[in-house]
Amino acid sequence: MAFKKRRIFDLRQVQAAQQLAASTRSDPVKRSSPESHQPIHRFRQLGEWFSENMRNYCQTTSLHGFSYITRQDISRNERLFWLIVVILSIITSIVLVVVSWQWARQTPTVTVIESSHFPTWNIPFPAVTICNFNKISKLKAINLLQQMQVPAGVNRSELHNLFNLTLLPVDNMISNSSLQTYDRILKLNNVSLTTLTSQLSPDCIDMISSCIWKGINTRCDSLFQRIETMEGQCCSFNYFGGITNNFPEKIAYQVPKRPYRVTGCGYPTGLTVLLSPMASDYYGTFFSGYGFQLMLHDAYNFPDENSETKVVTSTRESFVRINPESTYATNDIRRMDLSLRNCLFGSERAMHGLKRYSFINCMFECRVKMIHNLCGCVPSYVYNNGSFRVCDVLDANCMIHGKRLFSHALANLNMSLSIVRETSSFPCGCLPDCQSNHYASESTMGRLDVSYFANRPGSSNDTDRILLHVFFSDLMSTRYRTDIFQNWLSALASFGGLLGLIMGFSIVTAFEFLYFLTFRPIFNYINRD
Repeated sequence: MAFKKRRIFDLRQVQAAQQLAASTRSDPVKRSSPESHQPIHRFRQLGEWFSENMRNYCQTTSLHGFSYITRQDISRNERLFWLIVVILSIITSIVLVVVSWQWARQTPTVTVIESSHFPTWNIPFPAVTICNFNKISKLKAINLLQQMQVPAGVNRSELHNLFNLTLLPVDNMISNSSLQTYDRILKLNNVSLTTLTSQLSPDCIDMISSCIWKGINTRCDSLFQRIETMEGQCCSFNYFGGITNNFPEKIAYQVPKRPYRVTGCGYPTGLTVLLSPMASDYYGTFFSGYGFQLMLHDAYNFPDENSETKVVTSTRESFVRINPESTYATNDIRRMDLSLRNCLFGSERAMHGLKRYSFINCMFECRVKMIHNLCGCVPSYVYNNGSFRVCDVLDANCMIHGKRLFSHALANLNMSLSIVRETSSFPCGCLPDCQSNHYASESTMGRLDVSYFANRPGSSNDTDRILLHVFFSDLMSTRYRTDIFQNWLSALASFGGLLGLIMGFSIVTAFEFLYFLTFRPIFNYINRD
């Protein structure tokens, strides 16, 4: 039998030699240059070597379907069928891996609920900003009417219109002649519109007569400070957004450096204030009733229309329950490129006149810049170190127009809704917050028993009082975590799962492929003797 195999092998060699001789006789150039056969021979050897290794790889690999391609006990059509199946599985695996990678690129971050039992004492208490419906004190207005002088030929009734101008009504514009008259009055009395607004606004100490913080009677002037807002002069508790504060110097040392926190829930553990709308002191207001506008917001955010807003009216006891929610970002998010995570931390961008960056503060600053570009000045409620001109009475119409910008989400777009929907970025490069606290709230109220305060020390005959309670409604809250959609480990698991499901691919099979193309030929060359 061995002899017979030898004969067949020799016959094949003889046939190959005859074919080579015939080709040489037919081409004299090839016969005269034997070196021309060497490149063809080398490529042929390389192809045979690659085919032999791929055949061995298909026979030994654990990848699904590869062994059927080279099996000799099945027909050629079956081998062709399995070759098509293997090629389709490879294409499908590549497509799914690319799609998974594109999804990870399009959604680089994800926000999930980390815990629904996050302690509320780990969340700062919100800032509580209280604004009186009445923007002008009647008593102060009467005193100023008697003290202020008017230019010759100007009726003193113009002073009433000048006082109402401090409200900046948004429903109508004011004639230029009237503005020039108001400007003459202010210059004659050596006051500005900002100063006049401050002199006419009701005082916090008159509006807030009693304060209880965490069950302890506390001086109201050590809790509330007077701040400038879009709603005029307001009184704010736990507000740390400004560069400076407006507390009296004698108690400034008592003010904490960070926002207050509470360790309990229910109104005895929160803030309780007794408010007086001073109905008899009403002079200028946009509302038809007596009461206060209540804004709940983050301690570092400027109080504006984005705040959680409530209304408390006279002769009522109001309970405002707060359900806080906290969102934080992992360190992996902080290390990500800004274009991928699409959010900013509080210390990553400096703000003008505000301590920390937030999306709300950025949008506020953006609108202020628009007003400055429109009017050439900034409103009085904006922090100013002297580098910007403060808007005065002659800029009133421009400020009234600019005030409308604050009621739009995209203040720089006055276009159709279809165009707004295609907006890919916010104005001024404002990005969402990576970390934030949200204070959802609900309120209930009932009629206040005024007789409860009748026999208390220091009580007055004011029957329009308001008792307000602001507190956390539960000991636990919801905490969200912003994390990367896929890190290297989850990406490896995702890609490995797809390849393993379709082809049975693993790291070992990848090493097998490299082994048959590199290490095995080297070992065969070393061991050929």
